[in-house]
Amino acid sequence: MREDELSGRPVSWREANPQAYAELKRTWGVIGHSSVLMMLSLSLIGTSLTLGYLHWPGWLEVCARLGTSAAAAGCAVVGLWRLVRAVFRSVRAVRAVLRTRRQGAGGKAQGETLEESARETATAAGTS
Repeated sequence: MREDELSGRPVSWREANPQAYAELKRTWGVIGHSSVLMMLSLSLIGTSLTLGYLHWPGWLEVCARLGTSAAAAGCAVVGLWRLVRAVFRSVRAVRAVLRTRRQGAGGKAQGETLEESARETATAAGTS
């Protein structure tokens, strides 16, 4: 019998899938950091545009604009890369949970399936 059937209370998804929950929580953290990088990129673009209103010598203005534009592009690329990678990782985690749930519905309890896969991983790691 499953834990929710034994105790009488439903088991939340978070309790039933702690690894997937941790991965999704990490993904949301990465999405937050990526959003900060994107905002920094927009702010640097604004700074680059604002530098034109200052009356600096031509070469100094060009260097400052190129520097802020390069920093903006770098922040945007890093933020986008982290965001895309986090989305793919979270999709992989959810697919693993669904696969485990499907295997659990095929005759084994979900906990037994996870324990069995952990034993197989440990056995494979021990023989290598």
